[in-house]
Amino acid sequence: MKEKKDLVSRIIDSVMNNIRNHMMIYIVIWFIVLLLDIYYVWFYE
Repeated sequence: MKEKKDLVSRIIDSVMNNIRNHMMIYIVIWFIVLLLDIYYVWFYE
């Protein structure tokens, strides 16, 4: 039973790490898209 709990906590840990790593990528992509959006609005208004 303890091994199963260990495995579950390890899986959760790795998932959390993955989310954290990808979060930065998503934030950067979102930021770039936002900047492009602002850029287009400024130039085409």
